[in-house]
Amino acid sequence: MLAVLLINSLGMNKHLMGMARAVRVRKADAERVRLSLSKAGLVDNSLRVQSARSFVYIPIKYASDGELGRIARMGLEIVKRSGMRKAKRAAYAGAIKAPEGGGLPDAARGYDAIGSIVVIDARTHASALRMARMLMRSNKNIKTVLAKAGPVSGRYRTRSYTYVAGRRTFQAQYKENGCTFRLDVRKAFFSPRLAFERGRISAVSKDGENVMVMFAGVGPYAIEIARAHKNSKIVAIELNRSAYSYMLENIRINKVQNVEPRLGDVGKIAADYSGFADRIVMPLPKDSYRFMQAALRAAKRRCIVHYYAFGSKDHAVDEHVVRISGLLKRMGVSMRVVSSRTVRPYSASEIEVVIDFEMKKKGLGRGKNSKDG
Repeated sequence: MLAVLLINSLGMNKHLMGMARAVRVRKADAERVRLSLSKAGLVDNSLRVQSARSFVYIPIKYASDGELGRIARMGLEIVKRSGMRKAKRAAYAGAIKAPEGGGLPDAARGYDAIGSIVVIDARTHASALRMARMLMRSNKNIKTVLAKAGPVSGRYRTRSYTYVAGRRTFQAQYKENGCTFRLDVRKAFFSPRLAFERGRISAVSKDGENVMVMFAGVGPYAIEIARAHKNSKIVAIELNRSAYSYMLENIRINKVQNVEPRLGDVGKIAADYSGFADRIVMPLPKDSYRFMQAALRAAKRRCIVHYYAFGSKDHAVDEHVVRISGLLKRMGVSMRVVSSRTVRPYSASEIEVVIDFEMKKKGLGRGKNSKDG
């Protein structure tokens, strides 16, 4: 579990004379956190990442209060660190701005690392090739570079990719929060950008809970919760047969005994688990609302729900709280918001948010085996 932010003693807008400001993170989480900070434009690429014992120190820029707040919401620890050395070579994020030969005319828009596969977003094949060369030159662990060939779409939220460079494969093996996941990036939705969320949900879950993970994909939420909470029972429901097959493989790889995988439609399968869940995870931001009735059927008398949704930058949480509470009220259920946060940008005008809320069926007491969230 990532450390809690320690920010008040740092002097949020003051330069640290003779010191560098860095995020301290355990080695197992370091690459995931570095990528998240890099995508947010917060990594100081002029300094080297430093390793000491079981921790890694990622240098960050002298950020504004708002930017430091973003780091806080990621649940990370900021420390003062001396002896951080200058980087020998500009990182990829800096290199694409001013590479040799005049730069990239159509500007790279970031990349995702899924194990040894990197997925890039480029407008032309020539740009993709240049980006691939930079990436593979800067990181020897990158073996394959693919380019996005369309948006996430369809019933299974999959995307098309084109091969760019390196070993020609679409099969990834990815490590996150102590777990290993295998998948074909073309056949199942998977985003490394949700690594923090998966770790967070695992951390707030309690041992002994019954948990339902809807839209479980290749199993990351379910498996991470199962590994952290040996006495919990997790039901993981997935409609996509390819993703479900990888979930079965990932359950075996990670040696978890407390995940019950189910293949099929959430709306139908949830009815088999009436009154089962202390906690429900709903990571389908485009359509979670459509499955609230299924969630209510599966829930105990009190149940914590982690609800993911897309919405406008300024009002996403408020919009969805009003919508969900209105639906639940009509169904005789009360709702209490526990927390909410921005998960990631989605488009120029939209963001993805998560709302953690408790729902309680009115007129009923606390369920016999129910847990507090």
